[in-house]
Amino acid sequence: MELDSKDWQILEALQIDARQSLASLGKRIGLSQPAMSERVKKLETAGVITGYAAQVSFGAVGLGLQAILRIRTTHQYIKHYLALFNDIPQVLEADRVTGEDCFIVRCAFSQPADLETIVDALAVHGSVSTSLVLSNAVRKQVPVRSVNKGQAKFKS
Repeated sequence: MELDSKDWQILEALQIDARQSLASLGKRIGLSQPAMSERVKKLETAGVITGYAAQVSFGAVGLGLQAILRIRTTHQYIKHYLALFNDIPQVLEADRVTGEDCFIVRCAFSQPADLETIVDALAVHGSVSTSLVLSNAVRKQVPVRSVNKGQAKFKS
């Protein structure tokens, strides 16, 4: 799907506040409510917008500790790990990566003993290196671009 400047404005606005009404968003962007509804529906149908979610404070729900785990394994255990990540509720994200590690995994938990349980479960078929997260220094959304003569430029 080719995105125009209005589409990028819609994406930026919905990433900031997906609960705003399409009518108010349309007023800000310069589109009618029916035109906004149609554009958002097209973005959803094309798979550009994949869902809407609430952002939850981990600390407020008792998950005040986070860790980044790097996992090294052999190719024969890749599918095993993918299934294991889905079975461990504390796993927030798992990325398959290139380089010496096979996976980078982010976990949230309430106490150090929980991390020990996670590490023990993941170390069955490979080595696990762990780093505790001190703070989330940067958290970004998809960058908003404006298209100028066929070249994508990032907004500064």
